[in-house]
Amino acid sequence: MIGGRRWWLAWPVGILCVAAVAGMVYVAAPAVPWAVGFTLGVLEQGARTPAEPLPTPVPIESIGTALTDDCVSLYPSRLWLELALDPHTVLSQDMSAPAVELMQAMAPWHPSVRMTCGWRSATGGTVRSSLVDLTASGTADATRTAIAAALTQRGFGCRVTRPDASLLTCTRRSGQVTDTAVVHGQTWLSTTETGWHPAAYTAALVQRLWPAPVR
Repeated sequence: MIGGRRWWLAWPVGILCVAAVAGMVYVAAPAVPWAVGFTLGVLEQGARTPAEPLPTPVPIESIGTALTDDCVSLYPSRLWLELALDPHTVLSQDMSAPAVELMQAMAPWHPSVRMTCGWRSATGGTVRSSLVDLTASGTADATRTAIAAALTQRGFGCRVTRPDASLLTCTRRSGQVTDTAVVHGQTWLSTTETGWHPAAYTAALVQRLWPAPVR
């Protein structure tokens, strides 16, 4: 009922309101099929639009060479997201060297650290990876053989992989600690896992840095 008015005035006003709404519905009805078709077309077009391509990976020779470079350039997208988006994982980035023992083993090749990325899990486990430049005067085969011998003396097991024998992988496990050294050309990827061993971590980094040829 209209406030301050008699009831007999409310009825005509109510009827007029209903009539106005009905008129608006009548006028808009022809546009409903068009609106539905337009909306479905937009949704279909959006579904067909290809996803925005991922950024081009930074070339390995450029990783860690710029002041603005960070650890994201070292990792493949899937592994980076898995680690970085975990709310209980903490990242630290610096230029610290691998363990002293490993640096001593690699001393003949004058190791120079480009970047070190360290992760700490919620349980206190850590994973640290360093990308290190080496300087070798001999051939690639001779360098791999000499590095394998130096690391074998320190308890590593080494093997050469890839069809062209270009990748040297040496691994040592002691309790909760796993050290992995991967050498390709004059670049050394050193990873130490302590109490935490993310699945396929080193394999993902190796594939990012030195993609295996597609057969």
